Amino acid sequence: MSTSPSAVVTAQVDAFNVRDLDGFCATYAPDAVVSGVTPEPIVGRDALRAFYASRFEDTALHCVIDASVTFGDRWLVARELVTTSNGTGETVATFEVRDGLITRATMVKAQQ
Repeated sequence: MSTSPSAVVTAQVDAFNVRDLDGFCATYAPDAVVSGVTPEPIVGRDALRAFYASRFEDTALHCVIDASVTFGDRWLVARELVTTSNGTGETVATFEVRDGLITRATMVKAQQ
């Protein structure tokens, strides 16, 4: 697998869409920090696994990146449309990728 930000984020979204929790978590560094999905940042792969385990039970769960731009060899910013059983929401996500793993992700959800 390529370690470019685009390839890593694509692998992450692919795992998300088939609700492959192991594959999804494997795209993140063991000490990754994810902000914007909970009031406090989610820190570490284990915490990420715990957070997403119940969410992956939602059979409507799906993410589409309809626009993205890569900055250098570390950053990708994407517009995501995330669908759950509660509907579809828009998120702008910023990913930092190092050594083929997401080290930081920040999600900004659009106001509904």
